Amino acid sequence: VYKGLDIITNKMPVKEREGIPHHLMDFLEPSQEYRVTEFTEDAIKIINDIHSRNHIPIIVGGTHYYIQSLLWKNSLIKTCDDSEYDSDSENDEILNSETDILYKRLQEVDPIMANKWHWNDRRKIRRSLQIYLQTGKCHSDWIKEQHQPDEKALSLRFPRTCIFWLYADPKVLDQRLDKRVDKMIKEGLFEELIYLRNKVNNESAHMSSGGNINYTRGIWQVIGCKEFEPYLKTLEETPHSDDNAVDAIKESSIEAMKAATRRYSRKQIRWIRNKLLLKCQESDLNDTDVNYAVLEKWNQDVRDVAIKITKEFLDNGTGPDPKSLSSEAKELLNPVTDMNTFDNLKTWTKYECDICKIFNDNSPVAINGLANWNQHLQIQKRDGYELGWAISPLVQKEKKSSKLT
Repeated sequence: VYKGLDIITNKMPVKEREGIPHHLMDFLEPSQEYRVTEFTEDAIKIINDIHSRNHIPIIVGGTHYYIQSLLWKNSLIKTCDDSEYDSDSENDEILNSETDILYKRLQEVDPIMANKWHWNDRRKIRRSLQIYLQTGKCHSDWIKEQHQPDEKALSLRFPRTCIFWLYADPKVLDQRLDKRVDKMIKEGLFEELIYLRNKVNNESAHMSSGGNINYTRGIWQVIGCKEFEPYLKTLEETPHSDDNAVDAIKESSIEAMKAATRRYSRKQIRWIRNKLLLKCQESDLNDTDVNYAVLEKWNQDVRDVAIKITKEFLDNGTGPDPKSLSSEAKELLNPVTDMNTFDNLKTWTKYECDICKIFNDNSPVAINGLANWNQHLQIQKRDGYELGWAISPLVQKEKKSSKLT
């Protein structure tokens, strides 16, 4: 959506668009923010216009939360954004409080969501509290309504929808992602990041806090901005520093970006299996898995298969059983349990670890949810408590000789 910044946003090159109109691209200044509600409203207008011309819109993307919010009507909770607040209002004062105060307030008004979030996750705590303050209804109550059978059945916005999931084995994908980061650097990633830092820092104070960039908002959320902060900051503050030291920071930043990209790809798969597939199942909508493990066989394994399925869907409104397409599809197209249903939220549990400590007050670490707790125990046993599992930047491992039983 942002103007320029083609490399860091991995934008489709114009020469590869083959003259096909691409919408909602290159229209936003880097200093601006673009919320999912705005995207949904803008995308619906464009889709309606395309339909009015008897053409077929194709939605392509990597942010599944945005796409799911577009395809299903009841995915979003309508609240105003921060810019609509009266700066003197009581709500504004509450939402700008320290994180521990926000958490205590959320515990009072919506204990179910307070129990869901980690006490140090300011963004999620603030969002749940904001929903309550703006709508007068608890975030957990909204989730409960969204999972009612009647809401689920009627929520698909475009009844004739066909979804393709382009899948690759994670090990193969990791290698491609690493190579993509290397390619981005060769094509001018650093120059783009420096341009972005200079432009936004000069033009927009609201994207930063106390002179520090807020990496949870706007363009700064893009992978690469946060990861290369140490390297770019070193170049800005000590331009004549030791070359070997600077190179070491640069290599560390490159590896950080590659690791973040790999994590995000796995997060996308989890979102599909935890949320999108469940939505498809509830709406009796097929999600087709097309595997592209070998790029040399792209036309045969992906393009031709997708064209055949699309033609059948457009002609007859049907298609093959998605699970019949490949062994990977048979395994992956089974949604896992949705952990955000109201019933699951009610039974969500926090656990305390007597071995891992918060470094500044030596109190037990709080761990969210049974799955995370089991993972924590497994890592402790595997590594003899040497590595530990940090659940927030404020947590570090304290070596102990005792073992859990």
